[in-house]
Amino acid sequence: MKRILLAAALVACGGGTKQGATTPGTGSGSGSDMAGSGVPGTPANAGGGGNDTGGGSANAGGGGGSSDSGQVNVTSPPPSGPPIIFPNQDPDPATVRTQVEQHLNIARSALSAPTPDPEAALREAREALKLDAANLDAAAMIAFAYYHKKQYDTAETLLDELFKRPAAKENANVLYVYGIVYDKTNRPEQAVLAFQKAVQIKPDFASALVDLGVHQLLNKQYTEAQATFEKLTGMGRNDAVTLTSLASAYRGRSGDYAPGSADRNQYITQAEATYKKALSIDPSYGPAYYNLALLYLDSDPFPSGGGALDATARLNAAKTYMDQYKNMPGVDMKLFDQREKEIDKAVKRAQKAAKKAAKAGKGGAP
Repeated sequence: MKRILLAAALVACGGGTKQGATTPGTGSGSGSDMAGSGVPGTPANAGGGGNDTGGGSANAGGGGGSSDSGQVNVTSPPPSGPPIIFPNQDPDPATVRTQVEQHLNIARSALSAPTPDPEAALREAREALKLDAANLDAAAMIAFAYYHKKQYDTAETLLDELFKRPAAKENANVLYVYGIVYDKTNRPEQAVLAFQKAVQIKPDFASALVDLGVHQLLNKQYTEAQATFEKLTGMGRNDAVTLTSLASAYRGRSGDYAPGSADRNQYITQAEATYKKALSIDPSYGPAYYNLALLYLDSDPFPSGGGALDATARLNAAKTYMDQYKNMPGVDMKLFDQREKEIDKAVKRAQKAAKKAAKAGKGGAP
């Protein structure tokens, strides 16, 4: 800097040899020079003497000037040009969210496949966490993957650690995974609470609604189950599983009314139609055959065409559907054998009653 200032002073003085200081802050006379005060952007003031080559003062202070003619104090102006802007190294939040969701979608697909792939789900969830270490959905997905690996203790330990964060208590995915872990570890009451909370947070959470509805059916809360599964079908979920569950809710509701009453008949008819709709969507869905058989077995009288279906016809229909259940994938043979015996006994009773009625009719004829 001193070299630059000296060169500037020599240029200003035409290259002659002069005496006196030329660095900022050092006056050439008795006054203090503001131009050399170190204040950024303050220009050197050559006022006072103008072009006087004699003893004009170069000091803005105006006090006693230097007797050394032609001496000028010069300061270097601040460097000009655009300000330096350091690049932002933080990733764009919107881009990160998109990338995280892409990884989570792959993980969801891996777990919803006919043969779930928990390892792929783990890999994708961990990639999501690399992008966003605080992402609760990604952490819940890791617990969900361990659930699919049947490592329920590990899944619950991860959830418990996650639940220490206040935000996790309001995350529907965290609560849903808690619910299915509770189910698998035989804690149905806790499972129901977890599913209920998940649905409160996210009312359109289909998976949580399905599991909640199943518990409602098991607990014979048929009115609540009907509302749950009708909500699901209203959301466009019309698969065989959901429709069969809805039909079972209707079947349960029919038991709240007296045999032969209009309300009872309405629910029986709705149940029959909904079971058959489920089978039209998936003809290999065994539970629909099984539950349709029970509908015919238990519903006496069975409404049909404004009247009641003949008892023998009703029970034969029950037997037909139960036999179809036997040939479906995932059949529970112990359950089949039990129900088949019940139907056979009911058929024999109906046949015996029909014969007795026939004899009574003949005996009373003129």
